[in-house]
Amino acid sequence: MHDVLFVIQARMGSTRLPKKVMKPIGGMALIDLIVERVKQSDNYHHKMQNLMIATTVEPEDDYLAQYCMSKGYKVFRGSEADVLERFAQIVRQFEPKTVVRLTGDNPFIDPSLLSKMLEKHRQEKADYTYTNGTPLGISGEMIEASILCEIDKFPLTYSEREHVTLYIRKHPEQFSLQLFTPPKELAYPAYRFTIDTEEDYVFATRLLEKAGGSIAVPTAELISICEQHPDIVRLNQSVRQKDAE
Repeated sequence: MHDVLFVIQARMGSTRLPKKVMKPIGGMALIDLIVERVKQSDNYHHKMQNLMIATTVEPEDDYLAQYCMSKGYKVFRGSEADVLERFAQIVRQFEPKTVVRLTGDNPFIDPSLLSKMLEKHRQEKADYTYTNGTPLGISGEMIEASILCEIDKFPLTYSEREHVTLYIRKHPEQFSLQLFTPPKELAYPAYRFTIDTEEDYVFATRLLEKAGGSIAVPTAELISICEQHPDIVRLNQSVRQKDAE
């Protein structure tokens, strides 16, 4: 396996928008759009296919797993609630050095941002790299694979096992954390580019339509559209993000 493994955490169950991962956007399923954007990253290796869909063993995710396999994606199935264990199992089986954790509700992942974050992660020899101050849903988390296996052995809370990197973020004294400062053109934290509700879905669909339907549209262009079209922004402006705890 490549030293970098992109892992997209996805399932069919969702409290606010069930089966969102399979909802159509840009002429394809949401999961496909995410995969296609990740493949644009400099760190995606087309021959090695260093990308994994991490879903659950629950029957409701059978369809998602089968669909992803039919598209040629690598699929791993694990615990629904203990997502940390799911990631640790992937690490033990495929032995990457660094995991890029992504989620199946972010259609506008920025591949260039992921590459820059990975570069910084390596330069600083960090255990964990994250970013703030961008539209919600365009980035991921860079985690040293060995750390995932290490904390999987800890007696963690339910919330710390459900939210993979929560324990790491809560304990900067134990780990080397790196906050990546995004480029100015992406520093628009007021926008929601994630899909958690029907309002988010309508927003994302309209935004992509306004961008001409191109799956490779740069995030900066999407931000520019939002700046010029407040009517689109208003579609999901009132949605509040659920807390990790």
